Amino acid sequence: MTKWVNKHLSRPVPGRVSAAIARDLLRLVRQFDYDPSVLLRDAGLSHLGSALLAPGGGERPLSHGDFARLYAHCTLLLDDHAAHQEGREALTKAGFDMMCHCLITCRTLRDVIDRMDRFSVMLGPRLGRLLLKVDEGKARIDMPTVRKIRNACAYLSDLTGLSTYARLYGWLIGEDLPLLGAAMRYPPLLDKPTIHYLMPCPVRHGAPENSFHFPATYLDRPVIRSPHELESLLERFPFDIEEPQSKDAPLSERIAHLFGAMLASGETPSTAAELARQFSISVATLKRRLAAESTSLARIKAKARQTLAYQLLADPRLTIGEVGRRAQFSDTSAFRRAFHAWTGQSPTCWRETQIIGARDDSRLE
Repeated sequence: MTKWVNKHLSRPVPGRVSAAIARDLLRLVRQFDYDPSVLLRDAGLSHLGSALLAPGGGERPLSHGDFARLYAHCTLLLDDHAAHQEGREALTKAGFDMMCHCLITCRTLRDVIDRMDRFSVMLGPRLGRLLLKVDEGKARIDMPTVRKIRNACAYLSDLTGLSTYARLYGWLIGEDLPLLGAAMRYPPLLDKPTIHYLMPCPVRHGAPENSFHFPATYLDRPVIRSPHELESLLERFPFDIEEPQSKDAPLSERIAHLFGAMLASGETPSTAAELARQFSISVATLKRRLAAESTSLARIKAKARQTLAYQLLADPRLTIGEVGRRAQFSDTSAFRRAFHAWTGQSPTCWRETQIIGARDDSRLE
């Protein structure tokens, strides 16, 4: 685990984090009989020792890169301690990454939450369940704790879990998830600035369950991220708190990603009304924004079918008819006509050309 942290959290990130927050985390490390100076050394942060550990070390803030490394080492150490005191194994980074890979194929945020809960049941008790409740326009995610010991290391572990899920949801839909509030079953066992930095919304303590809530309209937001983007995210997530969640992508690009995923899985692409509801805009606004991007739903769908057809034709096991059917053409003749309009070739000739080209490239290698 330490190797993973050192390898992937070295990317410099602009901005600063208060030294008081770093000291608060190191206070927990010391509270559970671990040596903070050893942790700083293992994190490659020995240069911060005098500033963070010595009396009157000053208030010089940490870079986000340094804080991410510190936060990762503190969290992993204390989460492991919390699991050990319960007599169970801690969730590994590999397990967390596998869960994220299972989520990237979900259609909407609602689907993400449901699949996460099913995954948590499979990994229990290493991962707590996630229960969705919707009431009066608010969506609440309850994360019931099965912990028998609720001390400060368990508090940090659960607070990190809530923060991680909220940020992951926002990243998957490409928007900052507007948190309306959070709750913890514990008394406040970290300083207020630390709590707010990790969970930037009002946090109520002494609640029946750990939870956070947000507007229910976001449940229908489509997942717009790709597996390639996920690979990049997981090099730093969840310890880089400043990882951007919003995605400055044109609406047409978001819809193109959604259509591609739906076609690949055999689903009919969403209608204008369905898309408008998912993005919380009117149909008129949807069409106006696409027109401003010099496209339309019909063009996006046609391009998605074309891209899928190219991908499917690369598999020699599939017949031309099967490729056309999967790309959702009415029949093989319609697919052949459309393909000829795209390329000036028949699907069969195009496929043969690609195979010959691939063989020539392999010979050159």
